[in-house]
Amino acid sequence: MSSLYETVFMNLEADGARFPVVTRLLYESDDPFAIRVLFELQEDVAVTWTIERDLLARGLGQEVGDGDIRIAPHVVAGRHETRIELAGCGLDGEWSRVVFSLWEPALRVFLARTYEAVPPGEEEVDLDTFLAEVLTAG
Repeated sequence: MSSLYETVFMNLEADGARFPVVTRLLYESDDPFAIRVLFELQEDVAVTWTIERDLLARGLGQEVGDGDIRIAPHVVAGRHETRIELAGCGLDGEWSRVVFSLWEPALRVFLARTYEAVPPGEEEVDLDTFLAEVLTAG
């Protein structure tokens, strides 16, 4: 199994302002279809979202996704970014949305590294392990 990670700064967009957030992109070849995005919100508080690798790649050039995850190219003051909108139910039970953006070239380079590690069409998943995890996660 190979793992790739990259620490990047994303901007949290809230109330018309942008706040930098340290974020880690994680890719593991044993889960080749997914990229985990770890948002380090405070020193001891982190939130992880799993996003389909190909969805992120398609979002570099066009608006994609619906429901919980939407990704689209975005330009701010001449800077090319990728906008990631996440929706879900928080710990308080309320449904909400949050929008992050990151520098598009950084995401493009990271995705290229994942496709070098596991090229498209060569993804393999251990179904026995996957089913065991799903069936015991309840």
